Amino acid sequence: MLKNARKQKILDLVNQKGYVTLELLAQALDTSESTVRRDLTELDTSHQLKRVHGGAESLLNLRYEEGVAEKSVKNVQAKQIIAQRAVSQLNNGDVIFMDAGTTVAMMTDYLSEVDNITVVTNSVHTASTLMDKKIKTIIIGGAIKPTTEAVTGNFAIQQLVTFNFSKAFIGANGISRDGGITTPDEEEATIKRLVLRQAKKKYILADSSKLGQIYFAKIAEFDDKIDIITEEIHDLHSNT
Repeated sequence: MLKNARKQKILDLVNQKGYVTLELLAQALDTSESTVRRDLTELDTSHQLKRVHGGAESLLNLRYEEGVAEKSVKNVQAKQIIAQRAVSQLNNGDVIFMDAGTTVAMMTDYLSEVDNITVVTNSVHTASTLMDKKIKTIIIGGAIKPTTEAVTGNFAIQQLVTFNFSKAFIGANGISRDGGITTPDEEEATIKRLVLRQAKKKYILADSSKLGQIYFAKIAEFDDKIDIITEEIHDLHSNT
C-alpha cells in the first residue's frame, strides 16, 4: 500500500472509532508498528489526528463536548464532594473566579458559608444562581456559547485582563500527564488560561472520569503549580 493511501486508511479508522491502538492499526494495514508510528507522527504534525501513548485519537472526538443539561446529571455525587472541597479552600473576603464547568457550578450550593466573598464568572447559569443567593457577582460580557453557557471571545478577554483573583476555580474535560489539562473548545481554553494567569491560587475541579483523558485545546501543563481537586484522595502528580 502506498504511503498516502496508508495514511488515509489510518485517518478513516481513527475518525470512525475515536481511538485506535498502534497494534490494531498495524494489523489492519498489514504493516509494521514502526511504519505506523512514523505515519502517526506525520499525521499528528499536520494536525490531522492526535498521537497519544499506544495509538492515536481522532481530533473530531477531541473536540466533542456534551451540553450543560447532559453534564449536570453525570457523576453528581462526586461533583458535590469536589465542590465542598473547593469551597473549603476559601477565606472570608476572597475575590474568586468560577468558570462555566458544571462541577465548578456546584460550589454555589456551599458559598453561603463564606462571608464577604466576591465572585467573577463567565457562566450565565452560575451568575443567575449566585444572584438568587445574594452573593456579590460580576459576570463577564461577551458571546455566549450555547452548549456550555460560557461567555467567551475578545470582549470577555479585554475585561478579564483588568482583574486579579485570590483564587480561580476552573473545570476541565481531560487531565493527563502527557496531554496536560485540556478542554474541547479553544475559545474556552483561552479564557481558562488567562484566568489562571490572573489568580494567586489556581484550582482545577474534575471528577475522576476526566483523569487520563485528552482533548483538543490545552489549558495548562500538568504540574505542581495548579492544585487539582477530585473526589478521590491521592497524589495525582505521581499517578496520572
